[in-house]
Amino acid sequence: MGEEEVNSKGIQSIEVGMDILKKIAEVSKPLSITEIAKLCDTSKSKLHRYLTSFTRTGILEKDQNAKYILGTELVMLGLKASQKLNITDMVAPHLIDIKDTLNETAALAIWGESGPFFVSWEESNGPVNIGIKVGSRVSITQSAAGRVFSAFLPEEITEDKINIELEKYSIDQDLFQDKINFIHKKGYSFVNSTILPGISAIAAPIFNRTSNLVAVLTVVGLENSLDTSENSTAVHMLKEKSVMISRLLGWNGDSL
Repeated sequence: MGEEEVNSKGIQSIEVGMDILKKIAEVSKPLSITEIAKLCDTSKSKLHRYLTSFTRTGILEKDQNAKYILGTELVMLGLKASQKLNITDMVAPHLIDIKDTLNETAALAIWGESGPFFVSWEESNGPVNIGIKVGSRVSITQSAAGRVFSAFLPEEITEDKINIELEKYSIDQDLFQDKINFIHKKGYSFVNSTILPGISAIAAPIFNRTSNLVAVLTVVGLENSLDTSENSTAVHMLKEKSVMISRLLGWNGDSL
């Protein structure tokens, strides 16, 4: 069976393939087959078979320069695997802490087949019910959480949904890109009265050990009580919590 031979430790070709993918992921930029061969210390002829199979299955993709990048299928597998870590249980005490400290509604959103949605929340003790429910869909352009997904998920996953909403809500693409740039620079997003009049929200990303976005932590409250400015207590706490949870998932990136 050669390279496909099964021994007591498993299938060698699968292990080799995983090593190739890990090395490509570590570089975080498009790579030519020559660059990958050098990185993996192997011949291009041997490597070509792996790259062909990975491309056929969507694990890898080629960009406009015929260089290889991680594919949508691999990204989605990573997201689904991360969700199996029972992140809702991990985040639950932090949602309670945020709610008790800020007296605002705290929620957790993840990405699903139809886009982002809430999977857990802690309602504030305030007089107004924000209306967040498990399974509630999240606008990718109008909500604080949705914009974080727009900023940190691969473009091939979010592009179609973003374009639909840009047209639906008559949003200028350049202005929306400015908001995405803000999120990358400041590490959080915010909205004021975009979905419901008088309602504000802030959101921050949660990453895993490979720096992939796996969830978004968000706080929702009345516009006159939730301070969305960069140096506010709410923003500071939210960013601190998102970094703490990301660290628990193995993330070792820079603080937000």
